[in-house]
Amino acid sequence: MAKNNYSVANVEAIKRWSPVWIVPIVTVLIGAWVLFYHFSHLGPQITLTTQSAEGIVAGKTTIKSRSVDVGVVESVVLSDDLRQVEIVARLHSGMGKLLRHDSVFWVVKPQIGREGVSGLGTLLSGAFIELQPGMSGEARSEFALLDSPPLAPPHAKGIRILLDRERSGQLNAGDPVLFRGYRVGSVETSEFDTKARQMRYQLFITAPYDSLVTSNVRFWKDSGVTLDMSAQGMRVEMGSLTTLFSGGVSFDVPTGWDLGERVKDRAQYQLFDNERSIQDSLYTEYKEYVMFFDESIRGLQVGAPVEFRGIRLGTVAKAPLVTTNFKQDINMEYRIPVLIRVEPARFEKIIGKQFDYQKQLADAQTMGLRASLKTANLLTGALFIDLDFYPKARGNSTGPLRVVDGYPVLPTMGGGLSQIQQKLMAVLDKVNELPLTPMVSEATKTLAESQSTLRELKKMLASLNQITSSKAMQSLPQDMQQTLQELNLSMQGLQPGSPAYNRLVANMQRLDQVLRELQPVLRTLNDKSNALIFQAPESEDPQPKRAKP
Repeated sequence: MAKNNYSVANVEAIKRWSPVWIVPIVTVLIGAWVLFYHFSHLGPQITLTTQSAEGIVAGKTTIKSRSVDVGVVESVVLSDDLRQVEIVARLHSGMGKLLRHDSVFWVVKPQIGREGVSGLGTLLSGAFIELQPGMSGEARSEFALLDSPPLAPPHAKGIRILLDRERSGQLNAGDPVLFRGYRVGSVETSEFDTKARQMRYQLFITAPYDSLVTSNVRFWKDSGVTLDMSAQGMRVEMGSLTTLFSGGVSFDVPTGWDLGERVKDRAQYQLFDNERSIQDSLYTEYKEYVMFFDESIRGLQVGAPVEFRGIRLGTVAKAPLVTTNFKQDINMEYRIPVLIRVEPARFEKIIGKQFDYQKQLADAQTMGLRASLKTANLLTGALFIDLDFYPKARGNSTGPLRVVDGYPVLPTMGGGLSQIQQKLMAVLDKVNELPLTPMVSEATKTLAESQSTLRELKKMLASLNQITSSKAMQSLPQDMQQTLQELNLSMQGLQPGSPAYNRLVANMQRLDQVLRELQPVLRTLNDKSNALIFQAPESEDPQPKRAKP
C-alpha cells in the first residue's frame, strides 16, 4: 500500500488588524463629524402664525434684523384646523439670543399709508420678515407674524394708557396723541370689547412726556373740524393740521384743577367726545329732581343746561323721564316728566361758599321760584331750563317739595314762546269777538247814503245856479243879491270838477275799496282767529256756475 504525499496546513489566528480598515473608519468618523458640526451649529427653530402667507416662500424668504440676515423660512403650511398659516423658520447659529418673550416679527413689503410709502426695496428682492429683538429674559419659540411694524418697540421708554368709550369713533392705530397741540404719542390698538360693549383704545406716550399723564388729566377725541349746534349756540372748533384728516386724541388737566399724581402703566381713563364735554366730568356730586311740563319739550336734549338767571346750576339728565310709576291719562292735564341734576359745585364756585341748596330750593318755591322752558338757539330750536322768581306764583306753594317716586318735584310754569303764544291767542280771540261784520255793513250803508247826499247836493247846486242867473235875481235887493252871490261862490267849490269835490269823491272810492278788500280778511278771521300768525288753509278756487238750460 502506497503512502499519501501531502502535508497538513497549520491554521493560526491573525493577531494584527489590517490597514485596509483605515479607509472606512476614517469615512465614518468624517461623516459623524460633519453631522455633529451641522446639528451643533443649527440655530433655533421657530414657528410663526399668520392669517395670510402672501409673499412668503419656503427656502427663499429670509428673516432679517436691522438689515442683517439672521434666518430663513423652511416651510409654509396650513394649521391643523385650517384657520391660519404656520410658518416654520430656522435662525442662524448664535441668533437664539434674539428670541425673547417680547420679540416681534412682521412682514416687510411695499405699503402705502398715512406715514407715506414704505418697503420699496422689496419690489426686486421680494418680501422678507423683520425681527425686532426682545428685552425680557424669557425665551419663546412661537410668535405671531404681524402685517405691519409695531408703533412702539417693547424696549421703548414710556407709558401705555387704556381708554374706554361707549360709542365707536374714527380712531385707528397710528393716530396721534397730542398735548396742547404737540404730538407726544400714538394710538396702538383699537378694538371693541364685546363683554363691556364699548370701544377700547391703547395709547403709548413716549418718555419724557409720560410724566404729563397724571390722575387728573382728561382725554378727548380731537377731530380736525367740529361743528356743534346745541343749547349754548353754534360752536366751530378747528384742531391742528395733524388731526385735520385722520383725527387723534388730546389730553390735559382741566382749568383750575391740580395736576394730580403720576399714574402707573396701563391706567384706565374715559374718552370724551370733545374738550368742552370734559367739564361734565368735574361735577360728580349732584341731586336729582323731577319737573313736569305741560308744553312740548321738543328741542330739549340730554345735557342741556339748567340755569338760574344765566348761571348754570345743573344739567338735564333724561328728557323725558321714562318710568312706569308715573301714571297719567292722555288728556288736557297730561304733563311730561323731565329729570334734572342740580350740581351745587357749579354755583358754589361762583358765589365762593357752600350752601344748603336743598333747603333753599324748598324755601324758594314759596317765594315764586319756578322752572320754565326757554329757547337757547332760534336756528336749531334747542331749549334749556331756566329757574327764576315769578311774583304771580308767590305763595302758591308752601312747605317742603313734594316727592314723586323718590324724586323731589320742582314746580314749573309756561315760559318763552309758550307765554307769547298764549297772550297772542288771547288778543286774537278778543279781535275775533269784535262785531266787525255789523261795522262793515254800517260803513257800507253810510257810504251809500254819502253818495246819495252828493247827488242831491249836485242837484241843489244846479238849481242855485239857475236862480242866481235868472232875471228875478236882478230885481232882489242888493244885500240879498250879494248874499246869494257869496253862497254861489261857496257852493261852486263843491260842484263837480272842483278840487274839493274831486277829493271827496276819491276818498269815498278809496273807502269803498278798502271795505271790499277787508271783507275776505274778516271772513278768514271768523273761521280761524289765529290766521294772522299761522297760515290759514288754502280754500278751493271758486268754480263758475254753468248756465241754466
